[in-house]
Amino acid sequence: MIGFIIYILILVATAFYLPEVYLDPEATQFILAIGFLSIWRYSWSLTHFFRALIYRKIAFPKLRKRANDLGDTANPEHIFLVLTTFRIGTSVTVEVYLAAIKDAISTGVPTTIITSIVELSEERLIKNIFDLQNPPDYVRLKIVRIKGSGKRDALSVAFRAVSNTHVNKENSVVSVIDGDSILPIGSTISCAQLFSLSPKLGALTTEESCKLDGDDFATEVYRRWYSMRFAQRHTYMSSMGLSKRVLTLTGRMSMFRANIVSEPGFIDTVELDHINHWRLGQFRFLTGDDKSSWFYLLKNGWEMWYVPDVDIVTIEEIPHRNFFIGANTLMRRWFGNMLRTNSRALTVPIKVMGFFTWWNLVDQRISMWTSLFGLSAGIIGGFVYGPELFIVYLWWVAFIRLTQTLMLLASRKRVSITWPFFIYFNQIYGSLVKVYVLNHLHKQKWTRQKTSFKQKDGYWNNLYIEVSSKISMLTYATVFLTSVAFISGALNTQDIQHVADFFIKL
Repeated sequence: MIGFIIYILILVATAFYLPEVYLDPEATQFILAIGFLSIWRYSWSLTHFFRALIYRKIAFPKLRKRANDLGDTANPEHIFLVLTTFRIGTSVTVEVYLAAIKDAISTGVPTTIITSIVELSEERLIKNIFDLQNPPDYVRLKIVRIKGSGKRDALSVAFRAVSNTHVNKENSVVSVIDGDSILPIGSTISCAQLFSLSPKLGALTTEESCKLDGDDFATEVYRRWYSMRFAQRHTYMSSMGLSKRVLTLTGRMSMFRANIVSEPGFIDTVELDHINHWRLGQFRFLTGDDKSSWFYLLKNGWEMWYVPDVDIVTIEEIPHRNFFIGANTLMRRWFGNMLRTNSRALTVPIKVMGFFTWWNLVDQRISMWTSLFGLSAGIIGGFVYGPELFIVYLWWVAFIRLTQTLMLLASRKRVSITWPFFIYFNQIYGSLVKVYVLNHLHKQKWTRQKTSFKQKDGYWNNLYIEVSSKISMLTYATVFLTSVAFISGALNTQDIQHVADFFIKL
């Protein structure tokens, strides 16, 4: 509270000394441009905020009540828990599998735990954990051994194991769980019962929170950053939940109908997903299996729900002691997965996915530019009209990010004074990373496994890809900055004509 009080007092005190730039007639175009953009972005944030409240307070409680009223009749015939484990610490593996086995026992429904593992030591460890719990007969363990060729191969093998079982898959569900995700007791059956409410429901995903061990400064920075991100995620996922089409089926824990997971097309999509890019050619996805499964359900018209009352705890590891290096690594993976799927998702007819879902996909393409517009216009305007404009811009940024932080109290009981700074960092640096990734979609890398995607098409083709990617990014940047200067009034048609004449003379 002390931090927030100081923050607010500084805002109030500086507000009295802000230069009255809005009285400068030369800056009118700049002020109007910034004002229009602010109305656009903040009305969009408010839309998500109120939709999230409606979903969590009104729409979803009705769904939960319907499922509870059905009682055991809402239970699926069979539950599959699919876990993938690779290069995860022993203590984490023990904690994850203990939670999964206990949750499987609590379902009271025939449940098969399918785990894809690479090393024999992991197989022995998991078997020992399972046996020590003395599970009832309706809980079984099935282990499939794979090569260490990646998570996609691990999932495809597990999905084929599901398809080969002799159960009624139309009335069974498959929960896909990361090897670092902890299931609270009762979470599996709580999610599984929702499938009884609608035959159109193909998959769902849940709320998340993170756990980071350690009390040093670097860990605490990551902990606060993760907490802010998960709070924002809760808001946006709840908003999309109102449309019954979330924008991702998070790999930490998502649940599917078993008949969908058993479809050869679904398995092939997860295992061999790829895109054909006009400049980069065809290349396979290394990461983003959750985006592949999401796209398969989206294009086939399935509903995808968000479950806000089930909280999956993920055990996170900091990717680097330097926060900026670590954040860059994670953002490149997250945004790469998003942008590689976004363009093809926009080809799905609006009548299949719904207008609001389609508009959010469009916003993913333009938000990276609108987030950068304010900062770019503030810097350009500061040079053209005077530094007072940039000072006003900084004050406005500080005020709005405080407001956005306080709005997150609707998603979390506590917020941190560091969150306004993290929100702005995510918006600006995240947008820069998106611009980079947009022009380098072929570059992929796992965080934990340290494996990366490598081109194998020869020296000249790889050189073409690298050079064309740099030219593409330079073109984007030039067009964007020119547009900002023109829209804000720092550049006019006469200036453009002078530049054109200069190059003509050259």
